[in-house]
Amino acid sequence: MTSAETKPRDLSNIVNETFRVYKANFIRLIAIVAIVEVIQFAIGTIVFTIMGVGLVVPFRDWEEWVDGDVGLLIVSMVIILLFSFVLYSLMEGALIHAITGQYTKRPIEIARAYIFVWRRIGALLGAVLLAGIAVGAMAITIIGIPFAVYFGVRWFGVPQAVILEAKSPREALSRSSDLVKNTWWRVAGILVVLVLIVGAMGGILGITLGLIPWIGESLVMMLVTPIGVIGATLLYYDLVFRKEGYSLELMTR
Repeated sequence: MTSAETKPRDLSNIVNETFRVYKANFIRLIAIVAIVEVIQFAIGTIVFTIMGVGLVVPFRDWEEWVDGDVGLLIVSMVIILLFSFVLYSLMEGALIHAITGQYTKRPIEIARAYIFVWRRIGALLGAVLLAGIAVGAMAITIIGIPFAVYFGVRWFGVPQAVILEAKSPREALSRSSDLVKNTWWRVAGILVVLVLIVGAMGGILGITLGLIPWIGESLVMMLVTPIGVIGATLLYYDLVFRKEGYSLELMTR
């Protein structure tokens, strides 16, 4: 790896590198997200059909929907949410693995990325769930919201710690927290910028693509999701290098 690939990056470098990686691997990154979107749509259709609920109810059928079996709808939604949690965790892990390949001189192979993540799916789901429950519990009350924001930033790198460094759920939370320690405001600022970029792109694309029946929202998701994951992963690399001096090649070994 060259020094340009391993040196610490400021905000502009991270943003520029995010879009460079996105542009250079556009088709493969989109394909990783598309696989999950297609499976998710198929599962939703099957579950709603089996439950006899039908597909998403338009607002004009509101009164008819209220007269139906709300319990079946709730069960259907719970099942779909569980599948979504697993599928989108897989997708994020596959994107992280694919992004890493850019710096270890390996071409992105979609099947290999998903197989690699599947071998660590238990730890990944456990880590994401543990962090999500903890942050969600803090955010329930107004007093706890600042703590939720604080730890949400401290634990942003949990998926990366599991995928890149084979950490257990608790180790991943500790690893991410240690990397962010003493640089919380910088990390929070970069994450806010990344969220704003993804949100702005999603809003702009949603005005046009979002209007396409059935697949509009999925198309928007496919286009914007990789950007956020790339940015967060590059930030994780940056923190490891700043704190420990490890290049990505050494870290991923």
